[in-house]
Amino acid sequence: MTGFEGDGSALGYGLPTAPGQAGRMRLTRYRFGEFELDPGSRELWRGGERIALPLKSLECLAYLVANRERAVGRDELISAVWGRTEVSDTVIAQTMRRARKALDDAGDRQAMVRTVSGFGYRWVAPVEVVDALPADVVTPVTLVPPAQDPLQLAAAQAAAATQQLSTPPPALKWKWVGVVLVVAVAVAAAAWWNLRDQPDVATKGVVDSDLVMVLPVSVEPADPEFTWVRLGAMDYAAGRLRAGALKVAPSEQTLHLSSSLMARPDQTGQLGPGDTTLKRLLEQSGARWLLVPQALQERGRWRVRLLAVSRQSDVQVEAQGDTPLRAMAVATDAWLRRIGRSPSLAAPSAITERLQRIDAELDAGQLQAAREQITRAPATQRSDARMQVREGQLEYRAGNIERAKVLFDGALAAAGQSTATRAKGLMGLGAVALRQKRFADAQQRYTDALAALQAAGNDIDDPTLVGNAYNGRGVARIQANDVDGAIADLGLARIAMQQNGDLISAAMVGSNIGQIEVIRGHLPQAVQEFDRSNEVFRRYQVRDYLGATLAAKSGAQLRMVQPAQALQTTQEAAALAKAIEDPTLINRIGRAHASALLSNGQIDAAEAVLRKMQAANAEDADGVLAGLAMEIALSRGDRDRAARIASHVRSPSSSTDLETVLVAAQAAGSAADAEAWSSLIDSGIFETQRNQTWGAPLARGIIDRRFGSRGSALAAATSATDLANREGAPNDRVRVGILRGLLLLEEGQPQAASAVLGELDAYASVDYRVAWFAWHLYRHGKNTAVAERARLQAEALRGQRSLDAEPLL
Repeated sequence: MTGFEGDGSALGYGLPTAPGQAGRMRLTRYRFGEFELDPGSRELWRGGERIALPLKSLECLAYLVANRERAVGRDELISAVWGRTEVSDTVIAQTMRRARKALDDAGDRQAMVRTVSGFGYRWVAPVEVVDALPADVVTPVTLVPPAQDPLQLAAAQAAAATQQLSTPPPALKWKWVGVVLVVAVAVAAAAWWNLRDQPDVATKGVVDSDLVMVLPVSVEPADPEFTWVRLGAMDYAAGRLRAGALKVAPSEQTLHLSSSLMARPDQTGQLGPGDTTLKRLLEQSGARWLLVPQALQERGRWRVRLLAVSRQSDVQVEAQGDTPLRAMAVATDAWLRRIGRSPSLAAPSAITERLQRIDAELDAGQLQAAREQITRAPATQRSDARMQVREGQLEYRAGNIERAKVLFDGALAAAGQSTATRAKGLMGLGAVALRQKRFADAQQRYTDALAALQAAGNDIDDPTLVGNAYNGRGVARIQANDVDGAIADLGLARIAMQQNGDLISAAMVGSNIGQIEVIRGHLPQAVQEFDRSNEVFRRYQVRDYLGATLAAKSGAQLRMVQPAQALQTTQEAAALAKAIEDPTLINRIGRAHASALLSNGQIDAAEAVLRKMQAANAEDADGVLAGLAMEIALSRGDRDRAARIASHVRSPSSSTDLETVLVAAQAAGSAADAEAWSSLIDSGIFETQRNQTWGAPLARGIIDRRFGSRGSALAAATSATDLANREGAPNDRVRVGILRGLLLLEEGQPQAASAVLGELDAYASVDYRVAWFAWHLYRHGKNTAVAERARLQAEALRGQRSLDAEPLL
């Protein structure tokens, strides 16, 4: 599977959402003793040499150094690094032990990290901060002050920040993946800083006199019908407080600091005045007030209680209403009056309530629930531009692209002077254009949306729009190979999302940072980004984004020659497919799952996936299903069947991927069929896609070995090997290496073939192709014991594949 989905966040895959987390911008490096720690690139150096250290151990060090002015509690460290609370004492102890060992600080020495008995850890070594960005660039990730235009502020900050960003090497500029859209793309360049690795935005003990932190709403009864209230009513309350001229802490910061609280079994209705956990949370937040909302449905009505915790006193306010938002409106307005602020919003109308609920369902990926809310709406609400935008978002996510376009066009026609609705409609049309590969049109739509938001100035009613508009335009520019423009736009998107604490959108950013890392060949970093994003998607049960990101992660794992891990990843994705409506995404998940199954020798299971995909897809315009069918036939050793399939699908298509062409080159039963497929490479359609220069000589080597001369095949394989070694992934090197090794054997050069195996032998214990090649090589030698060991290794990995058949490269 390749690609991104640049359309989602621009559409409002999460508008307005719970908070944001996954951004990384390089801010500082730390030097202590012989060591230098770079949290942005996640590297620890000693005397000019990089020290291998597990990611979590490195992140623990980064967090402790960043918070070196105080002791860090065990729960706080776990929440910051793991993003959750269910981490065992053994795990944290082992993680810290590895970190200390890397610093020669283990045992009783503790010259750098000191254990605080019964509490946690503290950094104690002197630290020199190097490479810090200018002070005017490093800004708190709290909300934009009401007096400032968020669009202008984001632009000013990104302009300063991007001075630190590296331009991709020239070879990368023209070799971006031809993006087959999967999740909303956003990317920052070169190096990123994850918010969870920073010290808390507000320094402990420093109180912002206008800052409020609103916790998620605890809801009774625990009925699935009311699950949307937890975050939906929290966001609604935050909006009313902002309208009352208060600053509200980003939801990401709130969830980060309160994660241990949220895990408490007594969180529904048991947190009262004087609770020490709340006091500690308030102290850490830097806010003046902490609002703890509770919502209870009683006999068809709603009662909302707001517990307002401050350093001086605790105050409770209660209100009732016939809906949760109306009760919340009365409660928040009552509290605003108590602190001398004037409410400025009217009570929520019926359509406001319905829109808030639809947003909450869309944020959670509950498309059917969102659709029910739309279809139940009265005709006057269905024709409202705001409702048409939501319906367009829903249909887009369900894969009904043309229907979505009609709805977005209708929303624009009905929007009038509503800037937010116009911007959302324009971004929706931009997303549709991206899906339809009309990249110039998409870029113009997002530019128009940004112009509308610029004209609105401080009247922007949705703080997520700016980031999403820059995000969408950045995606369009990536598609058009305008890398510099894309980096600038996506940097602006990152800053805007950080400021507004949009967790789900930021997780999309992280997912697509992972995609960019795949393109750049940084596969371990890509998997880390995917994992961080997936934690968020699982937490909020956003199934479509989770499924897409899991499919992308499995692709990275296969490229790293980790077939067992890739299968585990796709099994989770495949289980989600039943709850996903978008047929394009379902196909991508199916394709990823089938590839992982085949890499593990589970041919029957892969064929079952193929049958299901064929039943759901009458057409196979890009040849993906044909490619999968050829892979299955070759894996069974059925070359006749593979050849028949290859002979029937020979029309070049710009959407056909390189993998399908390479499989067809191996499957073709005649030189004519093989050349027809390889003409796709010769046509240059892959030149604007991934950095795959080794693909053309690999295909030529495969074809010449079967239908031409071995000499020309060996020359092509040698060229492919040189290119793959320079810019390819481990899987690429395995493929070209095995082809070259087989050719060397056939040319009577076993010694040279052995040298090839020596380069690949590290993968023999996990990859069947390498294990088979080792057995194939050794059985022609005199050492029968070595050959037998190689055979047993191949036997253990083959699954349903036959040792008598040459494996698929």
